[in-house]
Amino acid sequence: MERIADEILLDELKKRLEENRIAVANLRAMTQNLEAVNEKLRQSESLKSDFLSNIRNEINNPLMSIMGMAKQIVDRKADADTARTMASTIYHEAFDLDFQLRNIFAAAEIEAGETTVSVAQVDVTALVRGLIAAFGHKVAEKRLTVVFEPGEEPLTFKTDPDKLQKALANLLANAIEFNREGKRITIRAWRERARLDMSIADEGLGILERDRKKVFDRFVQLDAGIRKRHKGHGLGLSITKALIEMLDGTITLTGAEGNGCVFTISIAELGTDRADTSGNGNEFIFEGGTQF
Repeated sequence: MERIADEILLDELKKRLEENRIAVANLRAMTQNLEAVNEKLRQSESLKSDFLSNIRNEINNPLMSIMGMAKQIVDRKADADTARTMASTIYHEAFDLDFQLRNIFAAAEIEAGETTVSVAQVDVTALVRGLIAAFGHKVAEKRLTVVFEPGEEPLTFKTDPDKLQKALANLLANAIEFNREGKRITIRAWRERARLDMSIADEGLGILERDRKKVFDRFVQLDAGIRKRHKGHGLGLSITKALIEMLDGTITLTGAEGNGCVFTISIAELGTDRADTSGNGNEFIFEGGTQF
């Protein structure tokens, strides 16, 4: 009887020790998870802090420039030629400011789930050419060449014109910003059955393969910190990805380091009973469909 009692006691001790081991392992795993969550929260707060700092600069700098030059024109401190140059600069600064603000508004709408899809027959050829013209001053600043190669003309497609245009505008802006001076941007568009495929290729420094997924994350900028050389606030590509996915599409990034980037989108044709056609689609940049 005494041996049986000892065996029962040993079995109970083994059981308790095993339970304790499992509890310690679970506690250790929970601690690691909490530490990981805490690190993600810390990184998120850091990214948001950097984002707010970038936004402040991205808005304040052009706004101060606009106000300063506008005051000189109003006070008649500039001759006609200088005033004309200032007016052109004011327009370009306002364009950049408007583009940044609309990205912020788009990000807020996407985050709040307030974005809906509105389908129309889109003239993709006219839309792309309108965007190239709209960003003409940015292209000229870096002496870039933009080549558009539509697979067919006119190239029409049923989709949401505003969302497609915002996505392409961000991809074009990205290609301009990160391209090397005097280089080329190539935009291609073609239909593949019931899908529209488009690519925007630049000849910049490219992105390391390990960083390619990061560029689609909100607030993330690979070129950040006090030595930051490029403009932006880390929203453009995340907005682009969200908009393309709303259009039942995908976006991919390819290219070798040192040889530029190629962003390729593929979206499905969406059904619609509407007969409206969207032309150059510049409405989202400035109200009234201003052509640039």
